[in-house]
Amino acid sequence: MNRLRACLENGERRHLAGCVWHPAEHSSVNSPPICLPGREQFSFFRQALTYGTLFVVIVLSLAVPLARAAEPAKPDPLANAAPAERDARTSAAREFHVAPGGSDADPGTKDKPFATLERARDAARQAKGSTVVLAQGAYRLTNTFALDERDSGTTYTGKGARVTGSIALPNSVVKPVTDKAILERLLPEVHGEVMEIDLRALGITDFGDIGPRGFRRPYIPAPLEFFVDDEPLRMAQWPNPGQPGVPIGNVLDKGPVTRNGEKPTRGGTFGFNSERPSRWTKADDVWITGYFENGYADNTVKVKSFDLEKKTLTTVHPHMYGFASRAPWNRWVALNLLEEIDQPGEFMADKKTGKLYFLPPAGKEIAKCRLEASVMKAPLIAIEGAADVVFDNVNIECSRGMGVYIERGASNRIRNATLRNLGMVAVCIGKGVSPDPDYRHAFTGTPISRALGSWHEHIYDNPALDREAGIGHGIVNCKIYNIGAGAISLGGGDRLKLVPAGNFVENCEIHHFNRWDRTYKGAVNLDGVGNRVAHCKIHEAPALALYLHGNEHVIEFNEITRVMLEGDDMGALYMGRDPTERGNVIRYNYWHNLAPNNATWCLYFDDSGGDGTKIHGNVFFKAGSRGTVVVAGGSDFVITNNIFVDSKMHPRARHPIHWEIFRRKSGGLFTRRMALVKYNQPPWSERYPEFAGYLAAKRPRNNVLEKNLVTKQDDPRFVDGPRGNFALKPAADTGIEGFEPIPFERIGLKKGVQPKGSP
Repeated sequence: MNRLRACLENGERRHLAGCVWHPAEHSSVNSPPICLPGREQFSFFRQALTYGTLFVVIVLSLAVPLARAAEPAKPDPLANAAPAERDARTSAAREFHVAPGGSDADPGTKDKPFATLERARDAARQAKGSTVVLAQGAYRLTNTFALDERDSGTTYTGKGARVTGSIALPNSVVKPVTDKAILERLLPEVHGEVMEIDLRALGITDFGDIGPRGFRRPYIPAPLEFFVDDEPLRMAQWPNPGQPGVPIGNVLDKGPVTRNGEKPTRGGTFGFNSERPSRWTKADDVWITGYFENGYADNTVKVKSFDLEKKTLTTVHPHMYGFASRAPWNRWVALNLLEEIDQPGEFMADKKTGKLYFLPPAGKEIAKCRLEASVMKAPLIAIEGAADVVFDNVNIECSRGMGVYIERGASNRIRNATLRNLGMVAVCIGKGVSPDPDYRHAFTGTPISRALGSWHEHIYDNPALDREAGIGHGIVNCKIYNIGAGAISLGGGDRLKLVPAGNFVENCEIHHFNRWDRTYKGAVNLDGVGNRVAHCKIHEAPALALYLHGNEHVIEFNEITRVMLEGDDMGALYMGRDPTERGNVIRYNYWHNLAPNNATWCLYFDDSGGDGTKIHGNVFFKAGSRGTVVVAGGSDFVITNNIFVDSKMHPRARHPIHWEIFRRKSGGLFTRRMALVKYNQPPWSERYPEFAGYLAAKRPRNNVLEKNLVTKQDDPRFVDGPRGNFALKPAADTGIEGFEPIPFERIGLKKGVQPKGSP
């Protein structure tokens, strides 16, 4: 079947049905990743098993549309249409047009466009391989725009088109605050400046909930947000951004420690040293956010009460590790306070009055601005079971939930787009898991579509979860920013059979992606087998950039900077606690100016995680406050041919006793994970022969650390080190035999192919 699909298409696609992609085997910089039938030492049985399994998957995927074709015919909605209209809607590979001012009764031509995406979709289903052209303007959704196998091959395009989950707010509804009761709650210095919008009068009654959210809590939609000229306003808070939070004082009740199995039946109680809460006596929906115990575990929880006499605060919700006051990051910031609107661009949506109060952003004349409020919680777009669906140059924005959800299918594309102002993730590829009601570190739930829920907690005990993410899906050449909880969830691949998915993110700029949840929800969270992040620029985030689970992913040619800006005991890239997550490749990336505070690293392989990772050809500059690469008890690492510039510590492996202590305390976690994947049977025993005898051997072992250049920024061998150009001059002598030149000029966004989206 011609391998069923080409492995590479136009330099951006990876179609992997019917072949096995081994990213670790194509280390040549000048050669694109290739598709191989298997390593030479694999048995013929292994190859036949792999191809046979995939052939069954392909046949089953074809069975659904064939079954649909056999169903009894449904009434033809165009039976009574005029001949010209019927021809426009049913002929093959047509171009259909949609415009905000169109009509679904029209034929969908350029002169007489449809009004809705749904009408255009239905027309395109009868004209396979069609293009739907969206005219400039907003396409406001109240329900998910759903596509399935019937939509395969359809392209949606439209410069200036915006698919949004928001409601437009007329400028005429903006009024100055005159209610005496509200003025009494506002700071005197903002009287006459704070404006209000009566949302209830516009039909908006669901303001959503702020939390609980954060570390090890389910993904949830953001509350209602307010946007002025495409920029989100900030929920009113105290202390203001840039100021330190309020230290947690004496802890009277640390609350249930759900990490130890305690039920979340109450919150915690602790002291504070401030008079500020005395202004908040009329506020009844106050939340606090911060790192309440460990510096890697952010949380946002509701306040139950303030005792102003005793100066104590009691929360509704617990923190997984309990509240503590032992560390400098154990602080809190109060949110959702009308009383604290004091900076331009702050707002508060009051459920009691049904009104939104805000200080206009600096330099904005509100009467001339575009005003929107997010309302939709479900995914804006869902592509389930389809192949070759393309969204090109269509912005996806302003919603409380995720932007695009993709499940099953093959080779769908989101490209040349801006995805912004979304409350959850911009793109989710693969199923999530039902939310855990008990806030546990590990949880077994039920896979669900169009949600992430407690996916992260589920895979702790179920690391071979098949998210049914499909193959060859790509997010290409996009701008992704102002996202609430991470940016992209990139699943795909079968870990039990080690079959790769080849889903990828390429040439995207991703920044400001943790507005609501700050830890362990990265620019890209990868899981499964054989997925890829390449030529991206990732920046501006409080915590990590990349979180890896699974096998044989490739992270290459990316620039990562200004992440890990707060918190403690984290890395810009993190893997941990699973020795079966092997074969990942991290090569030719530029990591710089990140993780300046507390104990932070650049690449963090924690508790014997990430075994067998290849770290090759990277450039590290001021990458981590504590160190650059930490291998905490792991084995089979290959760390070669990297350049460390002004690194605080040389890459290192912790003492083996660290791994032994964790293994004893883990309750057989490693043994269970290894048994789950059947590591001592094919295909695992053939793919990873070095994994044999893992539990019995002394650890760590077989780590290779060689041919790395450790130097300073002003090293004269660099083209221009002081200005951040760490390419080596052609004649530079590293003094390291066999050191290969790093293609520094190719790292980051592709030259001449900048991410773009509609204005």
